[in-house]
Amino acid sequence: MINLDSYTSVRTSLFVRLQIDEYRITPSAGYSATVLRFSDHFITKTIDSEDYVPLGELLNITKSASELKSSANTISITISGIPTNNIAEILHSKIKGCPVKIYRAYFDTSTNAQIGTTQVKFIGSIDNFSFEEEIDAIDKSATNTINFECVNTSDLLSRKISGRKTNPESMKKYFASDTSFDRVPNLEGANYNFGVAG
Repeated sequence: MINLDSYTSVRTSLFVRLQIDEYRITPSAGYSATVLRFSDHFITKTIDSEDYVPLGELLNITKSASELKSSANTISITISGIPTNNIAEILHSKIKGCPVKIYRAYFDTSTNAQIGTTQVKFIGSIDNFSFEEEIDAIDKSATNTINFECVNTSDLLSRKISGRKTNPESMKKYFASDTSFDRVPNLEGANYNFGVAG
């Protein structure tokens, strides 16, 4: 944990890393892996040899609770001022389920020097996303906003369904030559007398 006792004024910046494995610009283009990196910092910052583009006040990330025990929390990442052609890129790409990582760094406001090391604030995936458009009829202009709803890893694990069915089709899917479940449909609903009533 970073000790901030000796500083009179401190600010934080958040850095978002969004990994999209199936990203494309147009509906007919092929998918390619792309990593989007942006922040609410005022200059470009390098974290783990990757540059994060400053969006300043165009980026908003909801607050999160700091807890000792992991719990199912969600975070919303909102980006304003998106050009219309970039919205098409998001629509043509497979965004849902993409991994998201958010870093946090502390800075001394008087010198703009970073205090300590950059820390991981959130690890999760995109659960959903939505668009919002505000149209100014007088100026004939539009402002586009995208909102990413992100769930953390704890929430994803709580939704996971594990196991498999006890039928021949499920067994053949994993073990093609195994015949141990072939009689299961014949046994379904059968009554068995276990033991002798005495």
